[in-house]
Amino acid sequence: MKYLENERLNTISSELSDVVLGDSHRIIQGRIEAYSMKRGGKDKKFAYALGQKYLAEMEDMQEELAATVERVARKRSNSDVSWSVSSFKRVKSVENTASVANDTKNNGDSTQPTDAVVQRRRSKSFDFTLESNNPKTTLGDFSELSTRRLMTDLILTLNSSFPDYDFSNVKPSQFQKVKVDVVRKNIYAKLSELASQQRNPNWLVELWMSLNEVIELKECDVYSFDFNEVEDALWSFHYFFVNKNLKRVVFFTCSELIDEEEIRSSSDEEQEERVRYYNSEAQLVDDFDWDPSDNIAGGMSFEVTMS
Repeated sequence: MKYLENERLNTISSELSDVVLGDSHRIIQGRIEAYSMKRGGKDKKFAYALGQKYLAEMEDMQEELAATVERVARKRSNSDVSWSVSSFKRVKSVENTASVANDTKNNGDSTQPTDAVVQRRRSKSFDFTLESNNPKTTLGDFSELSTRRLMTDLILTLNSSFPDYDFSNVKPSQFQKVKVDVVRKNIYAKLSELASQQRNPNWLVELWMSLNEVIELKECDVYSFDFNEVEDALWSFHYFFVNKNLKRVVFFTCSELIDEEEIRSSSDEEQEERVRYYNSEAQLVDDFDWDPSDNIAGGMSFEVTMS
């Protein structure tokens, strides 16, 4: 994933970095980064290895599920043979998995994976039971190449944004598809106190519009990621804005933290006085239709006003 330099996003990121909220020990840490989804050589190698890992895990899951169904069928063969036949038919064949592997190989990621990645193992990326024996995830059907590619793109973005972490073993269930308008409202709510400290009264709205200029929000799929970078964060969010037409993804991550070092250097009375929590009922409102799927016309319903 190639990092895309953007002056406006850099400015916003600086405004979200190490910002003290009011006269308190709480700080905001955030950034917004844009990446191209076009893969370079290292990305292709990583993507192919990760894809082979997913295929191996699905194959292991299918074999284990088939063996489990067979054991159950033998135990119940005297009373309910039909149950075992119908259940076994739901299990996809290993040959179909091999066919999916060929599709992945023919997609252009021809670099050979390492033995450590493709080594057979029990499933680490998926959670399956007899009652849910298809590779359906919050990102889509994992037997489809497009879903695995999306998962890989999100992981590549995370690895680029957090170079000290390795996200190879995250599960699809850690990602959730969310509506753009729900994301907007959450960002406005979380950053409302920070926005109240800005000289520009329209700071939040302009942040959102700057994001729109980079990624064209009404054409995006948005995914949240469950990740606790800092365990004692008061709150955090991690959003991916994916525009397949532009072949671009914007990653917006932000947390509110307690400055423990500053607290340790303060007296007890100062701590009681300064550790306060913002509880503003003010709501920023813009009149942009951020969810065109819920509107027959779609797109912008009214001109954005910044009063």
